[in-house]
Amino acid sequence: MSNDVADKPKKTMSDRAYAYLLLAPAMIIIFFFALYPLFYAIDLSTRHVDLTSAVGIGPKVGLKNYRFALNDGFFWSATQRTIIFAVVAVSVEMIFGIAIAFLLNGLRWFKGIVRGLLLLPLAAAPAAVGLIWRYMYHPDFGVYNALMSMLGLPERNWLGSTVLALPSVMVFDIWQWTPFVAIITLAGLQSLPKEPFEAAELDGASIWQVHRRITFPMLAPVLTLVFVLRSIDAIRLYDPIVMLTHGGPGTATETLTYYLYRVGLKFFRLDQASAMSILFLYATIVFCALIMRSLLKAQGARAERQ
Repeated sequence: MSNDVADKPKKTMSDRAYAYLLLAPAMIIIFFFALYPLFYAIDLSTRHVDLTSAVGIGPKVGLKNYRFALNDGFFWSATQRTIIFAVVAVSVEMIFGIAIAFLLNGLRWFKGIVRGLLLLPLAAAPAAVGLIWRYMYHPDFGVYNALMSMLGLPERNWLGSTVLALPSVMVFDIWQWTPFVAIITLAGLQSLPKEPFEAAELDGASIWQVHRRITFPMLAPVLTLVFVLRSIDAIRLYDPIVMLTHGGPGTATETLTYYLYRVGLKFFRLDQASAMSILFLYATIVFCALIMRSLLKAQGARAERQ
């Protein structure tokens, strides 16, 4: 009888059930912190919600909030400022980051130390760094006005000028996120195979020909990914605006996310803020889909040629 018990096969979990078991914790977190807030925001965007009145969350109003968002001049002004900020800041970060990555890739000494120093802007707390930069921009005892005085140039009210406030925030963002572009690009450079470069050197190709025909085509997936990530992060800019300007002076630095914060959490019109955020999300998804589609097409064509 003991032999029959020993020979009885043990019940094992199927591979599919085991995979579902491993995915369950992540799916639960995604549902509660991503999907449920998204569906709740979609529901609010189709209702009349005014937390300053006794109605609170009211009945369905259809697409009324979306029509309000599309006809709201402040919404489009904030969108325009957000796009300008993202285009300028991300372009400069990509140029400087790629240049720094190439310099570091050719560095023979202290490469690890320099990489560690590049991580400091990313590792610092955004609120603390924002306050430091706010004092650096101070018109009376800021570092930048001190440098302007040393150079014999007129001092500026960097964050109080409608002309200089947004470029000043751009400078802060470029300082903070250029190291991210440099580090990811450097990792991509160090992962490239050496054989094509050795063959190009034997053929007598110049450094510009090597970069144009070998380096950048092979780096295209990495650079596209970095560009998409930085673009998404730039268009949802919020922390630097809060720490440096609070959207001012006036609305000179009021980006889309800060305007959504004002509408939803200061004016308590969660319906209008939800509708604007859904439109914002849709535009971001379309932008990322177009960029990734072009990348996949280029990679497919390259694979066919090979």
